[in-house]
Amino acid sequence: MENFSRVIESQETFIDEWHESYLSDSKITGFICTFQLAYKQHRFYGLNDLKQFLAAADKQEKDIYLSLNAFEYGSRTTQALKQIRNIGVDIDCYKLNITVPKALEEVKKLIVKGNIPNPNLVIFSGRGIQLIFSISGGASPKMAFLSQYITTQFISELKHIGADTSATDVTRVFRLPYSINSKNGKQVNVELWRSLEYSLLELYSFCTPLEQRRKPSKKRKGILATLPSKKGLKDLYSLNTARKNDLELLVAIRNGEIEKRNVLTYIYSYTVALILKNKEATIEFARQLNDRFNEPSKAREVTRTAGNAYDDALTFFEEFKKRDFRMWYQNMDGIIRPMKSSTIIEELEITPEEMQQLSTVIDKAEKQARDTKRKRKARGSVTREEYNKDQQEKIDDHLHKLGQALKENPKAKRKDLAEILGVSVFRIDQLKRQLKSL
Repeated sequence: MENFSRVIESQETFIDEWHESYLSDSKITGFICTFQLAYKQHRFYGLNDLKQFLAAADKQEKDIYLSLNAFEYGSRTTQALKQIRNIGVDIDCYKLNITVPKALEEVKKLIVKGNIPNPNLVIFSGRGIQLIFSISGGASPKMAFLSQYITTQFISELKHIGADTSATDVTRVFRLPYSINSKNGKQVNVELWRSLEYSLLELYSFCTPLEQRRKPSKKRKGILATLPSKKGLKDLYSLNTARKNDLELLVAIRNGEIEKRNVLTYIYSYTVALILKNKEATIEFARQLNDRFNEPSKAREVTRTAGNAYDDALTFFEEFKKRDFRMWYQNMDGIIRPMKSSTIIEELEITPEEMQQLSTVIDKAEKQARDTKRKRKARGSVTREEYNKDQQEKIDDHLHKLGQALKENPKAKRKDLAEILGVSVFRIDQLKRQLKSL
């Protein structure tokens, strides 16, 4: 298998403006998107749409969010991921009654100690802060598991100031700079802290190596680790990063109504333990998940369950490592291995409707349905409903871009407008008629 270090190498690139972390000459694959909370509406932007993108930020609208990464046009899903552009950590310091200046002070201390790298951007989200680490040239979707691994590791270093343990998925969005946070009416601001972008390898050098347990010894800043090329290890982390997101999403889908809280806490803690390999951090992640339950378990019960799950997970990991990262299925060795998806579905009574929203905790029927849909899409055959939805999204985006262009230059010629939107002059006439009818 190709060595990961070759996959994520990159040459030095710099950013001079905040938006270059999202759109730049070295980040051109796919589209970033904004999400307007009030209308549940997405807008997609490529490098050619930079002017319109910045105009959207300058509007200073309420509760507008921006994707950290790039996707296929019209879809912000894991399956549509085209390029990993940023790693972000969302710090809700206000939840712990920590002020933003105090949180920034703690961040700077961790940077000096070499626990975390210096972020490229710091976004002041209105009540907390968000750290953005910009990836030089973007990274392949194949590295999604690694970007989530790095994110989770950074969160574990920042958990004491309110880092959100659930904000690790590649599809997540952070607040758009210069938009307004409606919760307190404050404008979202951004500061550039570091111009030089990172490679994934550089960011990974601040983490516990994938193939090792976390050690208490102090990190040495700037030491680059070599990523292992063992397929079994990569598969383990790909599974667990996706599973962590699924379990958090399940809690959200059920609005915190969880009957088997202890079972879910154990499965979640076991999963997180294999990512963090740190007992204290695993327990903190479990506590944050427990806080999302409508009827949270007692703190000591969560600590005990998460601690037991951590011990079981690390016992498995040590044996997994001894076996050269190859899974085994002997049942009499006393080692508790990661649960199969079918077991999790049974234990947590996950319904077919819930599985449709999950990534990896799915049964054979859901896998088959997705495979059928994928093949249908590959051959250009989709349902009428899917086709109509896709077409409407494209029309909405064209109308939005046309409206912006006409607002900026009311006397623009049809030919110029056609070039801006990438459509024919005839199509511009059609879109103009639709704009008038709105």
